[in-house]
Amino acid sequence: MNKIMGILMLLVFACIATNILSGGSFVIPFNLQNLMVRTSLFGIIGIGVAFVIITGGIDLSIGSMIGLIGCLMTITLIDKELGIVPTLLIVLGVSILLGFVHGLLITKAHLQPFVVTLCGLLIYRGVARWITGDSTGGFGKQYNDSLRLLATGKPFATATVLIVLGIAVTLFCIYKTVLILRKTEGNPLNWIIGAVISICIAVSGVSRFTNVSEAQVLQLSQGTSVNIMSKRDATKLDISKFDADKPGRRPSQFMPEILLNYVGYFAIPLAVSLALIFLKRDTNAALLALGLLISGATLTLWASSYVSSLFEERKDVGLLAITEVIITLGIFIAGVDRFLKGVYRSLPEYRGLLSITCILSLCWLVSQTPICRTLVPMPMVFLATISTAAAIFLNKTIYGRYLLALGNNESAARLSGINTDRMIILAYVICAFCTAIGGILFALDGNSIQPANHGNFYELYAIAAAVLGGCSLRGGEGSIAGVVIGAAVMRVLYNSITLLKIPTSLEFAIIGVVIMIGVLADEFVKKLNNAKRQQEEVERANLVDE
Repeated sequence: MNKIMGILMLLVFACIATNILSGGSFVIPFNLQNLMVRTSLFGIIGIGVAFVIITGGIDLSIGSMIGLIGCLMTITLIDKELGIVPTLLIVLGVSILLGFVHGLLITKAHLQPFVVTLCGLLIYRGVARWITGDSTGGFGKQYNDSLRLLATGKPFATATVLIVLGIAVTLFCIYKTVLILRKTEGNPLNWIIGAVISICIAVSGVSRFTNVSEAQVLQLSQGTSVNIMSKRDATKLDISKFDADKPGRRPSQFMPEILLNYVGYFAIPLAVSLALIFLKRDTNAALLALGLLISGATLTLWASSYVSSLFEERKDVGLLAITEVIITLGIFIAGVDRFLKGVYRSLPEYRGLLSITCILSLCWLVSQTPICRTLVPMPMVFLATISTAAAIFLNKTIYGRYLLALGNNESAARLSGINTDRMIILAYVICAFCTAIGGILFALDGNSIQPANHGNFYELYAIAAAVLGGCSLRGGEGSIAGVVIGAAVMRVLYNSITLLKIPTSLEFAIIGVVIMIGVLADEFVKKLNNAKRQQEEVERANLVDE
C-alpha cells in the first residue's frame, strides 16, 4: 500500500507540474486522449511483464515480439487476405506459443530467464525483418472503420464513466449500509456519505448529456489537435468563448466540471477537522506534515503565478521556473503524503473519513480537467478489462497466491506442494498474451510497421512501469494497480518532454533514471522493513524475558 501511495503521489506531482509549466496545455482534451491511449498500451504490456517479475523472472523480448506481431498482422491480413478473425487468432496463438516455449526453456532446460528472453529479443526481431523483406507494412485505409477502431475508436465520453462509476459505488455503499444496519454493529455513516458523494458524481455525468450535444463534444475533443505546445495556442481554444455572455467564467454547458468542483470543496472542512484531531493525537508529526503542506501550497501558488506571467509576456519557461515549480510542488506533495500517512497511522478510527476526504479532493482535481469534452479511447477499455481480470487473478485466486509464493521462495513453494514449473510457464504465457493484445493495438494505432524498429525498447517501458508500481525485481511482490499507475507516470513524463520542449534525446535517459530510482527505493524500503521487523522481534523478546 505504501508503494502504491508513493507512486500515486508521484503521478499527481507529475500531472500538476506539467500542467503548470505547459500553461494549461496538458489538460487539453486532445492531449488527454492521446495520453490515455499511450498509457493504456504500455499499461497492458506492463501488466504482462509484472507476472513474470513477480515470479522472480524477466522478459526482455516484449519489444521484439510486438514488432513480430505487427509484421504477422500485415502479412496475414493484407498480403494473404485471411480475414480479421483468422489474423487475430494466428497472432494470439503464435504469441502464446512463444510464451509457452519461454517457460519450457526456463523450467525444463534450466536456462536463465535473462538469457532466454534476450535470445528471443534477437530472434523475433530477425524473423520480423526476414518475413517482411525489411519493408514497411501497414493496413491502409480499408480498415479505418472496422478493425482499427479497436485502437483508434472512442466509444463513449468520460461523463459516461462518471455515471457508471457513480451508480456502481452508490449501490455498493447502500449494500454495505444495509448490511451494517442488519447486524446492528458498526457505524454506517461513512457509507452513507459515500453514497451521497457517488450520487453527486453520477448526476454530474448525467448533466453533460443534458447540456452539450454529441456534435459539440466530438468537435471539442478533436478540434484541439492543432499545436498544443504553448499557452498562445491553448488560448485559441478557451472554453469561455462558448458563452459570450459570461466572459471569464466556465460556460454553463460544462456542468460536470462545475458540479464536481463544488462537490470537491467539501474536502476542505473534513481535512481541517482531521488536521485538528491529528494535532491533538500526534503533535510533532502533525506540525511537520502541516508545515510542509501549507508552505508547499503557498510556494506552489507563487511559482504558478510566476510561470503564468511568463506566458502572458510571451516568454519561454526557463530552467529557473521549472526548478521552482518542481521544488515547491515537491514540498507540497511531501506534505500531503506525510499528512495522509500520519492520519492513517495515528487515527485508525477516522480512516473512513480520510478516504472520503481523498475522494472529494480527487473530485476537485478531476473538475479542473475538461471532462465533458474528453472521449474515452478504446485502448482504455482494454486496459480496464485486463487490469481488473489480472488483479482478481493475482489477489483472489489460488494460482495468484502460488505465483507470489513462488517469487518469495521457490524452494519453499516447491516443498509445500506447488508445481513451480507450471506456475513459471503460466507467468510467461500470461506475459505473452498481454504482449499480443498490446502488439495488436500498437500495430492498429500506428498503421505503419517498420520491422527494424517497431516496438524497440518497449520492454523498458513495461519493466519501468512494473518496478515503479511496486513489483520487486527479487520477486514475490507486485500490484496490478501499481503497474497501471507506473505506466501512467512514464507516459506523463514523456508527455512533459514534448510539452515543455525538452530534447527528445533525453527520453531514454529519463527512463533509466526512473528505473534506477525505483530499484533504489525498493532496496531502501526492503531494508527499512527488515530493520523494523528485527526491532519488533527484539522488543518482543525483551518483554518475554521480563
